[in-house]
Amino acid sequence: MLKRIIMLYINIAGLLVYLYTIYYAFTISGLIAAILSACLPVVANLYWMYQISTDTGDLFNNYNIACLSVLVGFIVLLLFTDAGSEQSNSED
Repeated sequence: MLKRIIMLYINIAGLLVYLYTIYYAFTISGLIAAILSACLPVVANLYWMYQISTDTGDLFNNYNIACLSVLVGFIVLLLFTDAGSEQSNSED
């Protein structure tokens, strides 16, 4: 049950961060940046985290906190559930 709740959270939060990244890239830099952000989501998140931090001067802005919360969700999923373990479903 915990695994499903965390997976739902990661999927919804990840989708929202992805869509906001594309929107932000389009409004700040235009169509090419939005297309690149859509094609390279992890690289785009790291780039825009750095860019927003340097623009605002605040390391813990809303975008960085949202990206870090998705990362924490992945870490919790791997540490506290069996999502990262190998299980054999074959019968001998």
